[in-house]
Amino acid sequence: MQDSQPLEKKERTAMWIALFLLALYLSPLYILGENAHIRVHDNLDSNIAWYKVLTRSGELFGPIDAKIPQVINGLPRNAYGTEFSGIVWLHALFPSMVAYALSQTITRVFAFFGMYLLLKRHFLKENESYLIRVGVALTFALTPFWPSGMLSTLGMPLALWAFLTIRQQQASWKEWLVLALLPFYASFVLGFFTSVDYPLFY
Repeated sequence: MQDSQPLEKKERTAMWIALFLLALYLSPLYILGENAHIRVHDNLDSNIAWYKVLTRSGELFGPIDAKIPQVINGLPRNAYGTEFSGIVWLHALFPSMVAYALSQTITRVFAFFGMYLLLKRHFLKENESYLIRVGVALTFALTPFWPSGMLSTLGMPLALWAFLTIRQQQASWKEWLVLALLPFYASFVLGFFTSVDYPLFY
């Protein structure tokens, strides 16, 4: 017990350092605002504009056959993202650059804690492995990814943590809450649930 206390303190310190580095990585999005460097292809030239067009069209909750008049003389509503997607609501509630920064923050923070929880609970349980846990979690959180993919990829460790804990019959409400909320910030099309249902059922 006495030996584990210094290691736990070191792990907390490592966690704070990792979170500081993550905040440093995200800071240009908040400090520079619209002057920040962000991905253009399949992002600034399309998705970000689509979210704003959908919001301004007044058809956010429209039927699937509603027309969005701003694009191609009327694009069907079902060509856009669902109103149950968290990223759509970020762009509906905030200016585009603020919404983008918040989305990046949400995704990378959950990626960090998801990988950390997965390793600590199921793979690297030893106290001495704290540096590997924190380092891998930080590295994973800094992974380049398609911004509009949200947690479809970076949320997989968090979902796997929940699935494995449920399979071990040691789950609390937290694991079920994670699985209930993740679909609102992830995409079936991008392979989220098809990639993580294996540990639960096999």
